[in-house]
Amino acid sequence: MKYFELNDDINFPNRWYLGDISEVDNWELSTSIPEGTVSLNIEIVRNGEEMDFTFTEAYGVPVVSLKVKEALDGIQGINFIPLQVLGRQCSTKYFVLVTNEIVECVDEANSEFQKFEENDPVRPDKAGEYRAFMKLRLDASKIVGIDIFRLMKFEVAVIVSERVKQRLESVSTTGLDLTAVV
Repeated sequence: MKYFELNDDINFPNRWYLGDISEVDNWELSTSIPEGTVSLNIEIVRNGEEMDFTFTEAYGVPVVSLKVKEALDGIQGINFIPLQVLGRQCSTKYFVLVTNEIVECVDEANSEFQKFEENDPVRPDKAGEYRAFMKLRLDASKIVGIDIFRLMKFEVAVIVSERVKQRLESVSTTGLDLTAVV
């Protein structure tokens, strides 16, 4: 099965940019729903065209429209939190997409990447974790049967199976850019 990294389409014409979610730790939203969370609020950093898929500006929290949520119904390992976009009457409902699975599956021999080092002036606490990928390849044997997940040591990346990709494409998801990784 093929896998793809979900990316924000930065070339989407006249797109909006969403800011931070104020009520919770945005990093925590990458892999779990904070206890007691029922719904959340988000501000617009730059007004523009709504998109079915985007990441928040600072923390890379995935935000999806109702049609994307419905397209992903039944996919294991994800949850959704209702999201109110402040200061705007949106044409649809929006949700935070929470990915519960974190998998160690980077094929380092076939990937090109940089890692944080112990002497990093900004993030020495991330020593040994991935800083960036110029080319990302995954070990398919470690992700059999998993449809959506984040990468161990690089949790900003959201990876989806071909099955999820097909569902997203079947509803003409706007704002989405997919890069093959297997």
